[in-house]
Amino acid sequence: MRKLYFLLLSFSGVVLSAPVFMDGEYAKALCEAWNKTPQLSEQLGKSESWVAVPERKLFLYREDCGDAKQIQLTIKNEGGKAVCVYGGPAKDKRGKDDFLMYAETKRWLEMGRKEYGPMRAMMLGRLKFEGPRGVAMKNMGPFEAFLDMVDDPPHNASRCP
Repeated sequence: MRKLYFLLLSFSGVVLSAPVFMDGEYAKALCEAWNKTPQLSEQLGKSESWVAVPERKLFLYREDCGDAKQIQLTIKNEGGKAVCVYGGPAKDKRGKDDFLMYAETKRWLEMGRKEYGPMRAMMLGRLKFEGPRGVAMKNMGPFEAFLDMVDDPPHNASRCP
């Protein structure tokens, strides 16, 4: 019994010390995960619609936490790859070539666990999306890979950023 109690305390300490889901630290880890995901870095880097502009930004937030705490991923097209060069708190304004995605925390985590993909999420209103829809539609595989990895970086989703 004592070992079980210690394991539970240890596990909760790991979760509580992890970055808050969708805070700046989490965004940095998500950026690193992007660069390790071939569907994102390599496939998007070869997509004519994606590389039509030299840089794109993705802005994300948890709807139930409010839009004031958005995170940003800045993706540059370098040498045939779509490379995440910044992950952190939103620092730029969203332009016409950039994306904004937001959902309730519960929905982000469901997508990250691969319970459903982006098309179903948007059709059911679980994921709100703004940005160049044509680019997103032509790159649905990478878009789904991105949503699949949202739950991967260690995080604490029990509180807002």
